[in-house]
Amino acid sequence: MNPIEAIFAPLYGVPCWNAKSGYGSFLTMEFGEPHLEIREPRVAPPGASERVQESLARRRVFVHGEWHLWIYCCEWHVYTGDTLIGDSDLQGSTKERIDLAAAELDGQQLTRVTVDPHRGSSTFHFDLGSRLETWPYEPDTKQWYLYQPDGMVLTYRSDGCYDHSRGDAPDDEAILKAFAMVLDEDP
Repeated sequence: MNPIEAIFAPLYGVPCWNAKSGYGSFLTMEFGEPHLEIREPRVAPPGASERVQESLARRRVFVHGEWHLWIYCCEWHVYTGDTLIGDSDLQGSTKERIDLAAAELDGQQLTRVTVDPHRGSSTFHFDLGSRLETWPYEPDTKQWYLYQPDGMVLTYRSDGCYDHSRGDAPDDEAILKAFAMVLDEDP
């Protein structure tokens, strides 16, 4: 078993919940017991827009699972059997179709995760016959993140490599970019 599959092994047989679309074609899904994540107010980095400054100045509360999977900067398709349910192509796929793909995965149990580092692709298999396939759309991007209960984060990159490290200290630039994307403005 490769290290990525070993990290996902505790999730096999666990249903995902609150699968939903995010900014653009991002997908998120939760696994395990729910808990509140509270992000305290913070000072925005220098040069942040007024909207970002106001957003960071607020306390934010999120419901997450023990495990949180964020499908980030990659192409993806959701299939059930041979039927394409939805995909990340915002040119041809409507937001409703992206939402349908998320709804298709919601409640399904994860059964296996496979990666092909030569192609930089990955496949998430679910118990009711669905699968989520990812692959890179540009070099040097992070395709997805798996946030674990112990504070570790598994990151899979477009070059087929991964990083497994503590995830509790995001840098100011990452915070600025994330909030700028949510607010739909340039960082």
